[in-house]
Amino acid sequence: MSQHMASVPLTAHPLRFTARAETDIVFHEFAGSALRGALAQVLRRTFCPEWRAGQTDVLHRALCPVCQLLSWERDTDTEGDVRRPYTLTPPLNAPARIEAGETFTFGLTLFGEKLAYLPYLVLAVRGMGDEGVGRRQDNGQRGRFSLERIDAVNHLTGATRTLLAPGRAEVSTQTEPVTHAHVLQAAADLLVRLAAHDGQLTLHFHTPLRLTQHKALQKQPFFAPLIKHVARRVLDLCAQHAGGRPAAVELKRDLFPEAQTVQMVANHTQWWDLAGYSSRLHRKQQLGGLIGSATYVAADWAPLLPWLVWGQVTQVGKNTVKGCGIYTIAQDMVVT
Repeated sequence: MSQHMASVPLTAHPLRFTARAETDIVFHEFAGSALRGALAQVLRRTFCPEWRAGQTDVLHRALCPVCQLLSWERDTDTEGDVRRPYTLTPPLNAPARIEAGETFTFGLTLFGEKLAYLPYLVLAVRGMGDEGVGRRQDNGQRGRFSLERIDAVNHLTGATRTLLAPGRAEVSTQTEPVTHAHVLQAAADLLVRLAAHDGQLTLHFHTPLRLTQHKALQKQPFFAPLIKHVARRVLDLCAQHAGGRPAAVELKRDLFPEAQTVQMVANHTQWWDLAGYSSRLHRKQQLGGLIGSATYVAADWAPLLPWLVWGQVTQVGKNTVKGCGIYTIAQDMVVT
């Protein structure tokens, strides 16, 4: 498997936060937008001394952990689109209303060198619980929660490590990082399973997948645009947050022609129209995208699977910091 893909220096640090609602919490259609907005607000007000400034200087942006997380800007020598060093996973399959006393989970993933900012995120999540999240209630307050535990979770190996245990105040910073070696092993295992399913593979799109090609929104989950976005995102994250882009990767030569041969044989997706608010842009923002599942078939999955597995880790498309672009590879491969 490794001969199909150069070594990727990226590491990912997925974190799962378990919270208990202290008062009723009511989210709009998509909880990811509200959680990210609350996180950004607490981070800015608590840790950025110039959070009110309309414009900050280069030195401040280079040193401020909040600006590095929320407003990171690549230098002129670094390739690719700007990629934030984290993603958010909203509560999946949770009700829009969480009653007081109930627990819920959400996730944050830090990439590469930005693990150093973990303590700021922990304190910010606690601040989110104190200030409240979601829609304002009849009393004018948002729903409050308390942070009960934090776990580092490597979904590829199954390893879990508790960073904050219930009832404890100490937080460990020893995570369970996802590495390229884990991705290659998962891809190799997946290739064996695919051989027993006639090369058919199903993807589940859990949160809106919003991709563009030639500036046009993709309303169908065709494989080639998906894998192109994944590969470019992974390489940009390497360049911007993991020490550099792998020199040996030639996407147009080694990957894109293979991606064009993949056929979609079943499409059970629908377009979810969704809007949120961008505090950075100070306006409403379209978050809509595809959700559901799609099945694909390929003659040779080997050069494609490592990228597809990485995409499960990094998310893909627009608004990943708000929880969009989450997909998983079906364990049973095929959905009829």
